[in-house]
Amino acid sequence: MFLVITATAAQPEVIRCLPPQVPVTDLPKAVLAEYRAEIGAEFESYFTAISTHIACLDEERTRALTEARDAADAYATFLNIPPAQKDLP
Repeated sequence: MFLVITATAAQPEVIRCLPPQVPVTDLPKAVLAEYRAEIGAEFESYFTAISTHIACLDEERTRALTEARDAADAYATFLNIPPAQKDLP
């Protein structure tokens, strides 16, 4: 059972915080002028999404720090376990 848990834990993690795409402005001036309202709305949506993304990154940082702290505690406990005594032939 321990090997299964270890193998599962070794799987790559899901990406938790995907950044939004920045709206495109590398377009001809005529296109930018014609679609000004739509591009402006895309930027407003982007700024909302990037705020959510930054909050996600903050949460992920907190989660990762907690995980690292727990791992350090587990390692300290492990280091305090005396090694098994082996019979010498």
